[in-house]
Amino acid sequence: MVKKILLLIWINLIVGGSLAQQTWHCQGYDEAMRKFEDVEKKFKSKGNKTWAKELLQVFPIAADKTIKHQFVIKSDSTFDVKTISQLLLAWCKIKFPEATPDSVTSHEHLRVSGILKGVGQTMGAYGTYINAREEVMIDVKGDRVRVTSRIFNYMVGTWKGAEHTLPGDGFPVIPDASQKDSHAMAFINSNYNCLLTVSNLIKYLNDNVKTINNDDDW
Repeated sequence: MVKKILLLIWINLIVGGSLAQQTWHCQGYDEAMRKFEDVEKKFKSKGNKTWAKELLQVFPIAADKTIKHQFVIKSDSTFDVKTISQLLLAWCKIKFPEATPDSVTSHEHLRVSGILKGVGQTMGAYGTYINAREEVMIDVKGDRVRVTSRIFNYMVGTWKGAEHTLPGDGFPVIPDASQKDSHAMAFINSNYNCLLTVSNLIKYLNDNVKTINNDDDW
């Protein structure tokens, strides 16, 4: 009888604990960040141009000449899509406070975009300053979330004026392109910011879903 009671307690702890400790994880993101850090460790000391060229080998430019990172974040248990979508909408407002998140078709698809300032720059009278536009798209299913972070274009300011360019139309994708230093820096920082977006989203889900589950444990 005692063994049976202990077994029931053990089962309840496992089942109850899984609800209270629901976790979100993404193996693809973990691998991508390891690759980024490996390239950084090997080539950062050799300068941004070399670092950017090596990073391009690991993270090739997308077919539409944008920088694109897409990952599936999985949950260890199912969830209510509407509830998770509301959390994701709140995250979108934190990510880009000045933007208006665009809910496309339903709770299952969210999109938000904003400006990353100063991702690339060089100093001096003929210096360059680059901002980047990042768009984040989120698709939701009953046990996973797919996040796509894209750098659509650079806004390049120089002594000649301002222009919009695609990441794929500059260095390191085009080896002989002008403004190599600033574009190398922009390529590195843009890729890092995309990965950081995914990291922040995973952390936000883990922190807030656990809170919801703990509050509902009665």
